[in-house]
Amino acid sequence: MTGFAPSPFREILIASLSLPLFVGVIEGWEFPWITPSVSTGPMSESELVREQGGWVFAGSISNSILGFAFWALAAHLFTSSAVGITGSLVNLSSLATSIGILGLDNGLVRFIARVDRPRALMWQVLLVGGGLSSVMGIVLSTVILRVSNAAAAQEFAVLVVLSVALTTSQTCFQITDGSILAARKSEYLAYRAVAYGLAKIALVFTVAAAGVVGLLGSYTLPLLAITVVSLFLVWRVWPARNENGIPTRLRDLSSLSFGNWIHGFTYSLPSRLGPSIMLIFVGPSPVAYFFIALQLAEVLNYIPESVSKSLFAHGSLRDRLPTSLASSMRRLLAVIMVPMVALGVLLAYIGMTIVGGTSYGAHGLALQLFLLATLPKAGIQLYKAQFNVDRRPLALILMGSTLGLSTVAFLVFALLRGVDPDWLPTAWILGGILALGVGWWLSRHRLPIEPEGRAAAAE
Repeated sequence: MTGFAPSPFREILIASLSLPLFVGVIEGWEFPWITPSVSTGPMSESELVREQGGWVFAGSISNSILGFAFWALAAHLFTSSAVGITGSLVNLSSLATSIGILGLDNGLVRFIARVDRPRALMWQVLLVGGGLSSVMGIVLSTVILRVSNAAAAQEFAVLVVLSVALTTSQTCFQITDGSILAARKSEYLAYRAVAYGLAKIALVFTVAAAGVVGLLGSYTLPLLAITVVSLFLVWRVWPARNENGIPTRLRDLSSLSFGNWIHGFTYSLPSRLGPSIMLIFVGPSPVAYFFIALQLAEVLNYIPESVSKSLFAHGSLRDRLPTSLASSMRRLLAVIMVPMVALGVLLAYIGMTIVGGTSYGAHGLALQLFLLATLPKAGIQLYKAQFNVDRRPLALILMGSTLGLSTVAFLVFALLRGVDPDWLPTAWILGGILALGVGWWLSRHRLPIEPEGRAAAAE
Protein backbone atom coordinates (compact mmCIF):
# COMPACT_ATOMS: atom_id res chain seq x y z
CA MET A 1 0.00 0.00 0.00
CA THR A 2 1.69 3.15 -1.18
CA GLY A 3 0.86 6.67 -0.23
CA PHE A 4 0.69 6.02 3.53
CA ALA A 5 3.36 6.95 6.05
CA PRO A 6 4.75 4.05 8.11
CA SER A 7 2.73 3.58 11.29
CA PRO A 8 4.08 1.99 14.48
CA PHE A 9 0.67 0.54 15.12
CA ARG A 10 0.57 -1.06 11.65
CA GLU A 11 4.01 -2.55 12.30
CA ILE A 12 2.82 -3.94 15.61
CA LEU A 13 -0.17 -5.56 13.92
CA ILE A 14 2.00 -7.14 11.20
CA ALA A 15 4.46 -8.41 13.82
CA SER A 16 1.71 -9.95 15.91
CA LEU A 17 0.21 -11.76 12.87
CA SER A 18 3.44 -13.02 11.35
CA LEU A 19 5.19 -14.06 14.56
CA PRO A 20 2.58 -15.77 16.74
CA LEU A 21 5.13 -17.59 18.85
CA PHE A 22 6.68 -14.42 20.24
CA VAL A 23 5.46 -11.54 22.34
CA GLY A 24 5.51 -8.12 20.68
CA VAL A 25 7.06 -5.64 23.09
CA ILE A 26 6.79 -1.91 22.38
CA GLU A 27 10.04 -0.27 23.41
CA GLY A 28 10.28 3.45 24.08
CA TRP A 29 6.53 4.08 24.36
CA GLU A 30 6.97 5.71 27.76
CA PHE A 31 8.85 8.65 26.25
CA PRO A 32 7.07 10.73 23.56
CA TRP A 33 10.33 12.08 22.13
CA ILE A 34 11.50 8.53 21.21
CA THR A 35 10.00 6.76 18.20
CA PRO A 36 8.40 3.51 19.47
CA SER A 37 10.00 0.32 18.19
CA VAL A 38 8.72 -3.23 18.29
CA SER A 39 10.69 -6.12 19.72
CA THR A 40 9.33 -9.50 18.56
CA GLY A 41 11.63 -11.59 20.71
CA PRO A 42 10.62 -13.24 23.95
CA MET A 43 10.11 -10.87 26.88
CA SER A 44 13.09 -10.63 29.19
CA GLU A 45 12.79 -11.38 32.89
CA SER A 46 12.98 -7.67 33.67
CA GLU A 47 10.15 -6.93 31.24
CA LEU A 48 7.96 -9.68 32.70
CA VAL A 49 8.51 -8.35 36.21
CA ARG A 50 7.74 -4.79 35.12
CA GLU A 51 4.59 -5.88 33.26
CA GLN A 52 3.10 -7.83 36.16
CA GLY A 53 4.34 -5.23 38.64
CA GLY A 54 2.64 -2.58 36.52
CA TRP A 55 -0.71 -4.31 36.87
CA VAL A 56 -0.19 -4.75 40.60
CA PHE A 57 0.66 -1.08 40.89
CA ALA A 58 -2.36 -0.14 38.76
CA GLY A 59 -4.55 -2.01 41.23
CA SER A 60 -2.82 -0.47 44.22
CA ILE A 61 -2.90 3.07 42.85
CA SER A 62 -6.56 2.69 41.83
CA ASN A 63 -7.37 1.50 45.31
CA SER A 64 -5.39 4.39 46.76
CA ILE A 65 -6.89 7.12 44.58
CA LEU A 66 -10.41 5.88 45.16
CA GLY A 67 -9.53 5.47 48.83
CA PHE A 68 -8.48 9.12 48.94
CA ALA A 69 -11.82 10.07 47.49
CA PHE A 70 -13.58 7.93 50.08
CA TRP A 71 -11.70 9.39 53.07
CA ALA A 72 -11.95 12.93 51.68
CA LEU A 73 -15.72 12.52 51.47
CA ALA A 74 -15.72 10.99 54.94
CA ALA A 75 -13.81 13.98 56.32
CA HIS A 76 -16.48 16.33 54.93
CA LEU A 77 -19.58 14.20 55.61
CA PHE A 78 -18.70 12.86 59.09
CA THR A 79 -17.26 14.29 62.29
CA SER A 80 -13.56 14.01 63.02
CA SER A 81 -14.46 11.68 65.91
CA ALA A 82 -16.25 9.28 63.53
CA VAL A 83 -13.30 9.37 61.11
CA GLY A 84 -10.83 8.75 63.93
CA ILE A 85 -12.74 5.75 65.35
CA THR A 86 -13.35 4.25 61.90
CA GLY A 87 -9.74 4.75 60.84
CA SER A 88 -8.52 3.04 64.00
CA LEU A 89 -10.84 0.05 63.45
CA VAL A 90 -9.85 -0.22 59.77
CA ASN A 91 -6.16 -0.34 60.67
CA LEU A 92 -6.89 -2.70 63.54
CA SER A 93 -8.68 -5.05 61.13
CA SER A 94 -5.61 -5.01 58.91
CA LEU A 95 -3.50 -5.92 61.93
CA ALA A 96 -5.87 -8.81 62.74
CA THR A 97 -5.50 -9.95 59.13
CA SER A 98 -1.71 -9.86 59.41
CA ILE A 99 -1.90 -12.05 62.51
CA GLY A 100 -4.56 -14.50 61.39
CA ILE A 101 -3.35 -15.11 57.86
CA LEU A 102 -0.18 -16.79 59.20
CA GLY A 103 1.80 -15.70 56.12
CA LEU A 104 0.05 -18.42 54.11
CA ASP A 105 -0.66 -16.04 51.23
CA ASN A 106 3.07 -15.73 50.56
CA GLY A 107 3.54 -19.48 50.94
CA LEU A 108 0.79 -19.90 48.36
CA VAL A 109 2.60 -17.64 45.89
CA ARG A 110 5.85 -19.56 46.38
CA PHE A 111 4.45 -23.10 46.00
CA ILE A 112 1.07 -23.15 44.21
CA ALA A 113 2.60 -23.48 40.74
CA ARG A 114 4.35 -26.69 41.82
CA VAL A 115 1.64 -28.57 43.76
CA ASP A 116 -0.53 -31.37 42.40
CA ARG A 117 -3.86 -29.93 43.63
CA PRO A 118 -3.71 -26.10 43.47
CA ARG A 119 -7.40 -25.45 44.16
CA ALA A 120 -7.50 -27.73 47.19
CA LEU A 121 -4.44 -26.03 48.65
CA MET A 122 -5.97 -22.58 48.12
CA TRP A 123 -9.22 -23.70 49.80
CA GLN A 124 -7.31 -24.96 52.84
CA VAL A 125 -5.44 -21.67 53.10
CA LEU A 126 -8.73 -19.75 52.91
CA LEU A 127 -10.34 -21.81 55.68
CA VAL A 128 -7.38 -21.58 58.06
CA GLY A 129 -6.53 -17.93 57.40
CA GLY A 130 -10.15 -16.73 57.35
CA GLY A 131 -11.07 -18.56 60.55
CA LEU A 132 -8.10 -17.33 62.57
CA SER A 133 -8.47 -13.77 61.31
CA SER A 134 -12.12 -13.70 62.39
CA VAL A 135 -11.15 -14.65 65.93
CA MET A 136 -8.43 -12.00 66.02
CA GLY A 137 -10.87 -9.41 64.68
CA ILE A 138 -13.28 -10.07 67.54
CA VAL A 139 -10.56 -9.89 70.19
CA LEU A 140 -8.76 -6.76 68.98
CA SER A 141 -11.83 -4.67 68.16
CA THR A 142 -13.48 -5.55 71.47
CA VAL A 143 -10.40 -4.67 73.51
CA ILE A 144 -9.71 -1.34 71.79
CA LEU A 145 -13.33 -0.16 71.91
CA ARG A 146 -13.62 -1.11 75.59
CA VAL A 147 -10.32 0.46 76.66
CA SER A 148 -10.77 3.69 74.69
CA ASN A 149 -14.48 4.17 75.53
CA ALA A 150 -14.73 5.83 72.13
CA ALA A 151 -18.01 4.18 71.03
CA ALA A 152 -21.47 4.58 72.52
CA ALA A 153 -23.00 1.49 74.15
CA GLN A 154 -25.62 1.04 71.42
CA GLU A 155 -22.92 1.16 68.70
CA PHE A 156 -20.48 -1.23 70.34
CA ALA A 157 -21.86 -4.58 69.09
CA VAL A 158 -22.43 -3.34 65.54
CA LEU A 159 -18.90 -1.95 65.29
CA VAL A 160 -17.43 -5.25 66.48
CA VAL A 161 -19.48 -7.23 63.93
CA LEU A 162 -18.44 -4.91 61.11
CA SER A 163 -14.80 -5.11 62.21
CA VAL A 164 -14.92 -8.91 62.12
CA ALA A 165 -16.54 -8.89 58.68
CA LEU A 166 -13.88 -6.47 57.44
CA THR A 167 -11.05 -8.60 58.85
CA THR A 168 -12.34 -11.84 57.32
CA SER A 169 -12.97 -10.20 53.95
CA GLN A 170 -9.50 -8.65 53.89
CA THR A 171 -7.92 -12.04 54.66
CA CYS A 172 -9.77 -13.89 51.89
CA PHE A 173 -9.15 -10.99 49.51
CA GLN A 174 -5.42 -11.11 50.26
CA ILE A 175 -5.21 -14.89 49.78
CA THR A 176 -6.98 -14.77 46.42
CA ASP A 177 -4.67 -11.89 45.48
CA GLY A 178 -1.73 -14.24 46.05
CA SER A 179 -3.16 -16.98 43.85
CA ILE A 180 -3.93 -14.52 41.04
CA LEU A 181 -0.46 -12.97 41.26
CA ALA A 182 1.25 -16.39 41.13
CA ALA A 183 -0.73 -17.20 37.97
CA ARG A 184 0.48 -13.97 36.31
CA LYS A 185 -3.07 -12.68 35.98
CA SER A 186 -2.36 -9.43 37.80
CA GLU A 187 -4.77 -7.46 35.61
CA TYR A 188 -7.61 -8.97 37.65
CA LEU A 189 -6.18 -7.31 40.75
CA ALA A 190 -6.64 -3.91 39.10
CA TYR A 191 -10.23 -4.69 38.08
CA ARG A 192 -11.19 -5.74 41.61
CA ALA A 193 -9.55 -2.70 43.17
CA VAL A 194 -11.51 -0.34 40.93
CA ALA A 195 -14.79 -2.16 41.64
CA TYR A 196 -14.26 -1.97 45.40
CA GLY A 197 -13.23 1.69 45.37
CA LEU A 198 -16.23 2.81 43.33
CA ALA A 199 -18.66 0.74 45.39
CA LYS A 200 -17.60 2.15 48.76
CA ILE A 201 -17.69 5.74 47.44
CA ALA A 202 -21.21 5.21 46.13
CA LEU A 203 -22.31 3.76 49.47
CA VAL A 204 -20.79 6.46 51.70
CA PHE A 205 -23.18 9.06 50.31
CA THR A 206 -26.19 7.03 51.45
CA VAL A 207 -25.08 6.54 55.07
CA ALA A 208 -23.92 10.04 56.03
CA ALA A 209 -26.58 10.28 58.73
CA ALA A 210 -25.60 6.95 60.33
CA GLY A 211 -22.44 8.24 62.04
CA VAL A 212 -19.50 5.97 62.75
CA VAL A 213 -21.54 2.81 62.10
CA GLY A 214 -22.49 4.04 58.63
CA LEU A 215 -18.92 5.04 57.80
CA LEU A 216 -17.46 1.68 58.83
CA GLY A 217 -20.30 -0.13 57.07
CA SER A 218 -19.68 1.71 53.81
CA TYR A 219 -16.04 0.62 53.99
CA THR A 220 -16.79 -3.00 54.89
CA LEU A 221 -19.87 -4.16 52.99
CA PRO A 222 -18.58 -3.56 49.41
CA LEU A 223 -15.40 -5.50 50.23
CA LEU A 224 -17.44 -8.37 51.64
CA ALA A 225 -19.57 -8.55 48.48
CA ILE A 226 -16.60 -8.41 46.09
CA THR A 227 -14.73 -11.04 48.12
CA VAL A 228 -17.67 -13.45 47.91
CA VAL A 229 -17.88 -12.97 44.13
CA SER A 230 -14.10 -13.42 43.82
CA LEU A 231 -14.23 -16.79 45.55
CA PHE A 232 -16.40 -18.11 42.72
CA LEU A 233 -14.27 -16.57 39.99
CA VAL A 234 -10.76 -17.31 41.26
CA TRP A 235 -11.14 -21.08 40.77
CA ARG A 236 -10.71 -20.53 37.04
CA VAL A 237 -7.17 -19.27 37.57
CA TRP A 238 -5.76 -22.63 38.70
CA PRO A 239 -6.71 -26.18 37.63
CA ALA A 240 -8.14 -28.69 40.07
CA ARG A 241 -5.18 -30.97 39.36
CA ASN A 242 -1.68 -30.32 38.02
CA GLU A 243 -0.37 -33.52 36.46
CA ASN A 244 3.23 -32.32 36.75
CA GLY A 245 2.84 -31.13 40.34
CA ILE A 246 4.07 -32.76 43.51
CA PRO A 247 1.89 -33.76 46.51
CA THR A 248 1.90 -30.87 48.98
CA ARG A 249 0.16 -30.44 52.30
CA LEU A 250 -0.60 -27.26 54.14
CA ARG A 251 2.15 -27.87 56.68
CA ASP A 252 4.71 -28.05 53.85
CA LEU A 253 4.21 -24.29 53.52
CA SER A 254 4.71 -23.77 57.22
CA SER A 255 8.38 -22.77 57.38
CA LEU A 256 8.31 -20.00 54.79
CA SER A 257 4.75 -19.03 55.72
CA PHE A 258 5.72 -18.70 59.38
CA GLY A 259 8.59 -16.40 58.43
CA ASN A 260 6.25 -14.27 56.33
CA TRP A 261 3.65 -14.29 59.10
CA ILE A 262 6.03 -12.87 61.68
CA HIS A 263 7.49 -10.48 59.13
CA GLY A 264 4.06 -9.30 57.96
CA PHE A 265 2.75 -8.95 61.49
CA THR A 266 5.70 -6.93 62.77
CA TYR A 267 6.11 -4.99 59.51
CA SER A 268 2.52 -3.75 59.62
CA LEU A 269 2.42 -3.32 63.40
CA PRO A 270 3.22 0.44 63.46
CA SER A 271 0.68 1.44 60.80
CA ARG A 272 -2.04 -0.90 62.05
CA LEU A 273 -1.60 -0.41 65.77
CA GLY A 274 -0.30 3.17 65.79
CA PRO A 275 -3.67 4.95 65.40
CA SER A 276 -5.21 2.71 68.09
CA ILE A 277 -2.40 3.50 70.53
CA MET A 278 -2.86 7.19 69.79
CA LEU A 279 -6.61 6.85 70.34
CA ILE A 280 -5.87 5.83 73.93
CA PHE A 281 -3.31 8.60 74.55
CA VAL A 282 -4.62 11.64 72.67
CA GLY A 283 -8.27 10.99 71.65
CA PRO A 284 -10.00 10.62 68.26
CA SER A 285 -9.53 14.07 66.66
CA PRO A 286 -5.68 14.05 66.48
CA VAL A 287 -5.93 10.43 65.28
CA ALA A 288 -8.06 11.58 62.33
CA TYR A 289 -5.31 13.95 61.09
CA PHE A 290 -2.62 11.33 61.71
CA PHE A 291 -4.64 8.62 59.94
CA ILE A 292 -5.29 10.72 56.83
CA ALA A 293 -1.59 11.62 56.55
CA LEU A 294 -0.67 7.95 56.90
CA GLN A 295 -3.13 6.98 54.15
CA LEU A 296 -1.83 9.67 51.79
CA ALA A 297 1.79 8.57 52.22
CA GLU A 298 0.79 4.94 51.75
CA VAL A 299 0.36 5.65 48.03
CA LEU A 300 4.12 5.75 47.52
CA ASN A 301 4.56 2.52 49.46
CA TYR A 302 2.42 0.81 46.81
CA ILE A 303 5.16 1.32 44.22
CA PRO A 304 7.91 -0.79 45.90
CA GLU A 305 5.30 -3.26 47.15
CA SER A 306 4.11 -3.82 43.59
CA VAL A 307 7.64 -4.36 42.31
CA SER A 308 8.43 -6.66 45.24
CA LYS A 309 5.33 -8.82 44.67
CA SER A 310 6.06 -9.16 40.96
CA LEU A 311 9.71 -9.94 41.67
CA PHE A 312 8.72 -12.58 44.23
CA ALA A 313 6.19 -14.25 41.89
CA HIS A 314 8.69 -14.24 39.02
CA GLY A 315 11.48 -15.63 41.18
CA SER A 316 9.14 -18.34 42.53
CA LEU A 317 8.28 -19.56 39.03
CA ARG A 318 11.96 -19.54 38.03
CA ASP A 319 13.08 -20.83 41.46
CA ARG A 320 15.83 -18.22 41.45
CA LEU A 321 16.29 -14.45 41.60
CA PRO A 322 19.18 -13.18 39.47
CA THR A 323 21.32 -10.53 41.10
CA SER A 324 21.24 -8.41 37.96
CA LEU A 325 17.43 -8.42 37.97
CA ALA A 326 17.28 -7.34 41.62
CA SER A 327 19.81 -4.56 40.93
CA SER A 328 17.78 -3.38 37.94
CA MET A 329 14.65 -3.12 40.07
CA ARG A 330 16.57 -1.28 42.79
CA ARG A 331 17.73 1.37 40.31
CA LEU A 332 14.22 1.66 38.89
CA LEU A 333 12.75 2.31 42.34
CA ALA A 334 15.39 4.92 43.15
CA VAL A 335 14.62 6.82 39.93
CA ILE A 336 10.89 6.76 40.69
CA MET A 337 10.74 7.21 44.46
CA VAL A 338 13.22 10.01 45.19
CA PRO A 339 11.61 12.64 42.90
CA MET A 340 8.10 11.64 43.98
CA VAL A 341 8.95 11.94 47.67
CA ALA A 342 10.57 15.35 47.08
CA LEU A 343 7.47 16.57 45.22
CA GLY A 344 5.19 15.18 47.92
CA VAL A 345 7.11 16.98 50.67
CA LEU A 346 6.69 20.28 48.82
CA LEU A 347 2.94 19.79 48.30
CA ALA A 348 2.12 18.13 51.64
CA TYR A 349 0.18 21.04 53.16
CA ILE A 350 -1.81 21.51 49.96
CA GLY A 351 -2.60 17.80 49.78
CA MET A 352 -3.87 17.64 53.34
CA THR A 353 -6.02 20.73 52.72
CA ILE A 354 -7.55 19.23 49.59
CA VAL A 355 -8.43 16.01 51.37
CA GLY A 356 -9.87 17.37 54.62
CA GLY A 357 -9.98 21.16 54.50
CA THR A 358 -7.94 23.77 56.35
CA SER A 359 -8.15 21.95 59.68
CA TYR A 360 -6.34 18.99 58.10
CA GLY A 361 -4.01 21.22 56.09
CA ALA A 362 -2.52 22.58 59.31
CA HIS A 363 -1.05 19.11 59.93
CA GLY A 364 0.99 18.84 56.71
CA LEU A 365 4.17 18.13 58.70
CA ALA A 366 2.87 14.66 59.57
CA LEU A 367 2.46 13.86 55.86
CA GLN A 368 5.96 15.15 55.05
CA LEU A 369 7.51 12.84 57.64
CA PHE A 370 5.45 9.84 56.49
CA LEU A 371 6.60 10.47 52.91
CA LEU A 372 10.26 10.46 53.95
CA ALA A 373 9.66 7.14 55.72
CA THR A 374 8.71 5.49 52.39
CA LEU A 375 12.31 5.63 51.12
CA PRO A 376 13.86 3.05 53.49
CA LYS A 377 10.73 0.88 53.19
CA ALA A 378 11.28 0.67 49.42
CA GLY A 379 14.62 -1.06 49.99
CA ILE A 380 13.08 -3.32 52.63
CA GLN A 381 10.48 -4.53 50.11
CA LEU A 382 13.17 -5.67 47.68
CA TYR A 383 15.01 -7.54 50.41
CA LYS A 384 11.72 -9.21 51.30
CA ALA A 385 11.37 -10.58 47.76
CA GLN A 386 14.97 -11.82 47.81
CA PHE A 387 14.62 -13.60 51.15
CA ASN A 388 11.36 -15.24 50.04
CA VAL A 389 12.82 -16.64 46.84
CA ASP A 390 15.92 -17.80 48.74
CA ARG A 391 13.61 -19.43 51.35
CA ARG A 392 15.12 -17.60 54.34
CA PRO A 393 12.28 -17.25 56.85
CA LEU A 394 14.62 -16.27 59.69
CA ALA A 395 15.95 -13.34 57.68
CA LEU A 396 12.37 -12.22 57.02
CA ILE A 397 11.54 -12.44 60.71
CA LEU A 398 14.59 -10.48 61.83
CA MET A 399 14.15 -7.68 59.28
CA GLY A 400 10.39 -7.33 59.84
CA SER A 401 10.71 -7.46 63.61
CA THR A 402 13.39 -4.77 63.57
CA LEU A 403 11.11 -2.46 61.61
CA GLY A 404 7.90 -3.06 63.54
CA LEU A 405 9.14 -3.29 67.11
CA SER A 406 11.58 -0.39 66.86
CA THR A 407 8.97 1.87 65.24
CA VAL A 408 6.36 1.07 67.91
CA ALA A 409 8.98 1.61 70.62
CA PHE A 410 9.89 5.03 69.20
CA LEU A 411 6.17 5.91 68.94
CA VAL A 412 5.30 4.93 72.50
CA PHE A 413 8.37 6.76 73.82
CA ALA A 414 7.30 9.92 71.97
CA LEU A 415 3.72 9.65 73.29
CA LEU A 416 4.94 9.22 76.85
CA ARG A 417 7.16 12.26 76.42
CA GLY A 418 4.18 14.32 75.19
CA VAL A 419 5.62 14.98 71.71
CA ASP A 420 3.40 16.95 69.33
CA PRO A 421 1.34 14.40 67.30
CA ASP A 422 2.55 15.95 64.04
CA TRP A 423 6.09 14.84 64.88
CA LEU A 424 5.14 11.24 65.72
CA PRO A 425 5.81 9.90 62.15
CA THR A 426 9.50 10.40 62.91
CA ALA A 427 9.24 6.98 64.57
CA TRP A 428 8.51 5.49 61.11
CA ILE A 429 11.66 7.10 59.65
CA LEU A 430 13.94 5.85 62.42
CA GLY A 431 12.47 2.34 62.39
CA GLY A 432 12.75 2.13 58.59
CA ILE A 433 16.41 3.17 58.53
CA LEU A 434 17.26 0.62 61.23
CA ALA A 435 15.45 -2.22 59.43
CA LEU A 436 17.01 -1.32 56.07
CA GLY A 437 20.45 -1.65 57.62
CA VAL A 438 19.53 -5.07 59.01
CA GLY A 439 18.23 -6.19 55.59
CA TRP A 440 21.41 -5.01 53.88
CA TRP A 441 23.55 -7.00 56.33
CA LEU A 442 21.39 -10.13 56.02
CA SER A 443 21.57 -10.02 52.22
CA ARG A 444 25.33 -10.47 52.52
CA HIS A 445 25.51 -12.88 55.45
CA ARG A 446 23.69 -15.97 56.61
CA LEU A 447 22.72 -16.38 60.22
CA PRO A 448 24.62 -19.17 62.05
CA ILE A 449 21.40 -21.19 62.51
CA GLU A 450 20.30 -20.84 58.87
CA PRO A 451 21.01 -23.84 56.58
CA GLU A 452 23.49 -23.33 53.79
CA GLY A 453 21.71 -22.42 50.57
CA ARG A 454 21.90 -20.55 47.33
CA ALA A 455 21.91 -16.79 47.51
CA ALA A 456 20.41 -14.76 44.72
CA ALA A 457 21.51 -16.42 41.52
CA ALA A 458 23.76 -14.60 39.12
CA GLU A 459 22.51 -13.90 35.64
